[in-house]
Amino acid sequence: MIINKILYLIILTSITIGQNIDLYISLIDEGKHEGVKENLKELTSKYPNDSGVLYLKAVLTQNGDSAIEQYKNLLKKFPDSKYAPLSAMKIGEYFYARGLYTQSANLFKNIPIRYPRFNDMQRLTDLMINSFNAIGEADSARHYALIINSMFPNVEADIDLTKNKNEPLAQVFGFNKKKSALGPYVIQVGAFSTLDNAKRLKLQISQLGHDVSINNVDSNGKRLFAVRVNRFKSKKRAQNIGQDIKSKIGVDYRVLYRPVSN
Repeated sequence: MIINKILYLIILTSITIGQNIDLYISLIDEGKHEGVKENLKELTSKYPNDSGVLYLKAVLTQNGDSAIEQYKNLLKKFPDSKYAPLSAMKIGEYFYARGLYTQSANLFKNIPIRYPRFNDMQRLTDLMINSFNAIGEADSARHYALIINSMFPNVEADIDLTKNKNEPLAQVFGFNKKKSALGPYVIQVGAFSTLDNAKRLKLQISQLGHDVSINNVDSNGKRLFAVRVNRFKSKKRAQNIGQDIKSKIGVDYRVLYRPVSN
C-alpha cells in the first residue's frame, strides 16, 4: 500500500512538472522569457535530471554553441523523451542558420523516422528540402520528401512528387531556377529606409530557418528595402508562417501576392 502511494506521488509529480514545462515553453514562444528565467533556477535545483527542465535550460541559453551541447546531452541521456525530437529540431535549425546545410539535411531527414509523433513535420520538411537544395542534392530532397509524404500525407512538399524520376531534376525540384515552380505568395515583415536595418531583421528571421530576401521597392517616390520571406504556393501557408514569426519575434507582417515572371 505504501509503495503504491509512493508510485502515485512520483507519477503525479512527473505530470505536474511536464505541464509546467509545456506552459513555460508556450510563454517563451510568446516572447515572455523573463518570467520563465526567474523560475528556471528553482526548477534546476529541484529537478536537475528532468528532461523537460534540461530542455528549458537549453532553450534559454543565449550562447548558441553551449545550447547545442545541452541539446546533444539531452538526446544522449533521454532519447525517448518528448523533448528529444524538439532538441533534434533545435540542433538542425542551428546548423541551418549557420549555413551548415549538409549537417542540417542529414539531421532533418532522420527525425520523421526516429520520432514519427513530432508535431511540426511541415516546418521540418520545409527546412529539409531547403537544406538539400542548398547543397545541390535535389534527388535526395525528393527521396526523403517521398518518405515523409507517405508517412504524413497532409504535409506539403515543394517538390513535384508525381513526375517521372528520369526527368531532369531542375524540372522536378521546387526550389530551383525554374521560376514558374515557385509560389506566388511572399510575407513582408518590414520595409526600411536604411539597408542596415533591413539586414538586421533579415538575419533575425533567417535564424528561425526561413528563406529571407531584401527587395528594393518604391513608395511615394522613396526607395525602401523590404524584408520578405519567400515563397509559398498558398496564401494560408504564408499566413501561418507569418503568424509564427510574429509570435516569436514580435514583428507585424503582410502576405503579398507577387507571382514570379517567366
